[in-house]
Amino acid sequence: MSLVETIRHESRSQLRERLLHGHPVEPSALEGWAYRGTSLGLPRFVERLTWKTFQKTFWREPSTGRLLGWNVRLEQDGLDAPSRPKLKRGEPVTTGHYEVVRPEGVRAPAGFNRGLIIDYGGLRDPLVALEPGNSDLLLGVSYLALGPLCVETPTYFLLEREHPLTHVPRRASPLLGFERRWAEVLFEAVLGTPLPDTRDFWHQLQTKTPPYFGPGLRAAVHLLTFLPVTMPGLRRPLFALNAGQREDCVQRLQADERALVRQSLATAKILACFALFEGERP
Repeated sequence: MSLVETIRHESRSQLRERLLHGHPVEPSALEGWAYRGTSLGLPRFVERLTWKTFQKTFWREPSTGRLLGWNVRLEQDGLDAPSRPKLKRGEPVTTGHYEVVRPEGVRAPAGFNRGLIIDYGGLRDPLVALEPGNSDLLLGVSYLALGPLCVETPTYFLLEREHPLTHVPRRASPLLGFERRWAEVLFEAVLGTPLPDTRDFWHQLQTKTPPYFGPGLRAAVHLLTFLPVTMPGLRRPLFALNAGQREDCVQRLQADERALVRQSLATAKILACFALFEGERP
C-alpha cells in the first residue's frame, strides 16, 4: 500500500501524530503549483455535504512578493480520477483566498508550527511535509484562532503536487459598489467631514490588503450600517439618516458596551483616515 493510500485510511489521532512530527516546507518549493487536495478524517455524511477532493494553489504576487493562494472547486469524480475544475463562465470556480506565511509569530496549537501556515484570517491551516525535503506530499489541518484561544478542528487534508499553475483569478474588490457607498457614508460620519475622491483608496485596498481582509471589512460595514435600525429615535440604516442623526448614531456606537461594535467602529475610523489622506495626496 502506498503512503497516500495508507494516510487516506488513518484515524484523526494518527493524522495528528503525523502533523506533530511533520517536516518544514520551503515556500519557494510551493509557488507556481496547484496541489490536489483530499479531505481526511471526516465522517462520510459530512464529506457528502462538502468536498472530498479539491485543489489548493500557491502563487507569488509580483507586486508584493506575498505567497497567496485559493481553493479550486472540483467535480467530484472520485478519489483517483483526474482533477476537473468546476467552471463558471468558462473559468475555474475559486473560493477561500488565503496567504501563506511562516509560523513564527502566528498563534497556533502546541506543535502546529513545524511547517507553514495557510492563513484565511480567523481560520488557519498548518501545513507540513510528510518526508524531509520533499514538498510533493503535504499534510494539513484547520484550526480557529478565537482571541487568545486556538480551537482544533477535525478537518485534515492531504495535498499532492499536481501541475504548474495555469489560472490566476482576478482579485475581487473587497466590497461591491453599493457596499462602497455605505462605507463612504460611514467614513464621513465618523470623520465629520466629506471625503475627497476615493478611487485611489479603493484601488489600494483591493490590491494591497491580505486576501482575508475583504470578508471582515464587509461584516463591519454591514454591522455599523444597520445597527441604527435598532436604536430608538433612529430606526433606519445609517445611509438613510440625516447629518445630525448620523452624528448621534456615531456617539451611541462609541459608547456601546459590546466589544465587537467598538472594534468595528475603530476599524472604520482608521480606514476613514486612510481614505481622507489618500484622496488629499497630490
